[in-house]
Amino acid sequence: MASAFVLVEENSDIPIDRLVEDIRQVCLESNLHLIDGIQDVDSEQNMKHCALGISLSNQEESDHGKVNNTIRVDVYDEPALHQYRELEWREDGQVYFNTLIIDEVYQNEEVTLTFLYHFLTRYPQMIVWIEEDWVYTFSDLDKALKTSNLSDWCYVNPNSF
Repeated sequence: MASAFVLVEENSDIPIDRLVEDIRQVCLESNLHLIDGIQDVDSEQNMKHCALGISLSNQEESDHGKVNNTIRVDVYDEPALHQYRELEWREDGQVYFNTLIIDEVYQNEEVTLTFLYHFLTRYPQMIVWIEEDWVYTFSDLDKALKTSNLSDWCYVNPNSF
């Protein structure tokens, strides 16, 4: 497993600037290290995509100046082509927008859970889909943080917390 998707109902109208600022605040408040990455803008200089790196604050830099155990978080502004998803097995008919895509989850489960938990405290209406059929709500993340091994939470059916 390599990726997690933070989904919001389509047309939720959450500006990317607000999402990025909230990510910055979440990292500050939860003692996570934030690394600024690329930004893509449209012809009017409005941000449409942003890539960030997030790691636990106690991680050491490698010989090449890169922080180890870092997740990559891609933030998208709606609308964006190819960022819509329908989770057929949920049978709710809802279409979701991939507002955040988190890569490098494998072996970075603790930083992923820490970030997602604190981020969803601001956006409890969002859900997390982990490249399987499991969808985690804020409540699920809260239970995982309190009861599971931080390195295996995303490999466990959220109904078992």
